[in-house]
Amino acid sequence: MILDRPTRFTTAIAPLPRLDPDVALVRQFQATGQSSLFETLFRKYQTPVFHLVCRMVNGEEAYDLTQEVFLRALRALPQFKGDCKFRTWLFTIAKNTCLNHLRECRRRMLMEDFSLDDDGDVGELTGSPEVADSDANVAKIVETRELQRVVDKVLAQLSPEQRLLMTLRDLEGLSYEEIGSIMEMNLVNVKSKLHRARMAFKSRFEPHLSLVNPEVGAAKATIAKCEPVSLSVGR
Repeated sequence: MILDRPTRFTTAIAPLPRLDPDVALVRQFQATGQSSLFETLFRKYQTPVFHLVCRMVNGEEAYDLTQEVFLRALRALPQFKGDCKFRTWLFTIAKNTCLNHLRECRRRMLMEDFSLDDDGDVGELTGSPEVADSDANVAKIVETRELQRVVDKVLAQLSPEQRLLMTLRDLEGLSYEEIGSIMEMNLVNVKSKLHRARMAFKSRFEPHLSLVNPEVGAAKATIAKCEPVSLSVGR
């Protein structure tokens, strides 16, 4: 009697998902409380957070608010659940810190009987009517110190929401999904409001083209053609 050779079954084992390095550091911090773990995250994100804060507030306040962002993050870190990227979570704290600061500034100015434009968004200190939507987009800008100054000046004329959207997407390179989580918007609103923010930026930036390096002369023609490219600014 000849027995059949038993059939060998093989089961493919799916690879384990790779843990995000930032989340891994947070998990270690939550388990051990070692300050050096948070310092690693601080060194990684201090510059992006500072750039975001600088485009929301003016002058020396940016340093204090950046420190406040990380202090709030440190206090809240034990409650971090990891259901989003650490970067998304941290930028959400930065956004809320900046908007709360702008609201408080506006409240103090109102109490001091300063005249403010109440037609803008909550916390808006400066701004002008929004540009009508079209198929235009912001052109890629040459990276120069002089241009950085102009870009920051133009960004300061936008509403806080518009500055946040452009900073998160065009300057920090976050995904639409991350921005939606930070700004508490769906993807349709993110893309629509970002488009209008870029249009507002484009409208305000064009008069400054003659003030910057002659190399950006070509950029003016590009903007006129409304090519769909993103803003890139040197740091």
